[in-house]
Amino acid sequence: MKKIIALILLFAFASCSKFTLSKTIEDFPGNRWEQKDVKSFEFDVKEDMDADVAILFSHVDDPQYDKVPLEVTIEGPLGEKENIAVMLRLKDASGKEYSDCVGDVCDLTTVVKEIMPLKKGKYVFTIKNLYSQHSYLPNVLALGISLETVTHK
Repeated sequence: MKKIIALILLFAFASCSKFTLSKTIEDFPGNRWEQKDVKSFEFDVKEDMDADVAILFSHVDDPQYDKVPLEVTIEGPLGEKENIAVMLRLKDASGKEYSDCVGDVCDLTTVVKEIMPLKKGKYVFTIKNLYSQHSYLPNVLALGISLETVTHK
């Protein structure tokens, strides 16, 4: 009986596979992300699939802000574009951090779009910093895009 249950579970997990595609940029001189510095990420999708699109954001501990306004643009293989306004929230209303911190380095993952259908082809994701307190966003260590995919066989 245990073998049958194990085979059923194995078959269920084998029917779909999940994997993540991600790219990260760590080029922030002085840990500053200038407003005019739009970051771009290209992905070559090899087969049609659905994916959750997320922003990966690394910052120093206590970065001097609780939220970061961004604009994400997704350009598909046929030239179609979608603009998404995103508010990265680093803390909740009580001041509890959403980021995972180890030492002085904190990482935050924020889903931008769930179950986005991706057709085979080249995608370009751009992220624009809309932070208005300065001409730059301080205390930034890295920025990335992650596509967590689910393909069904």
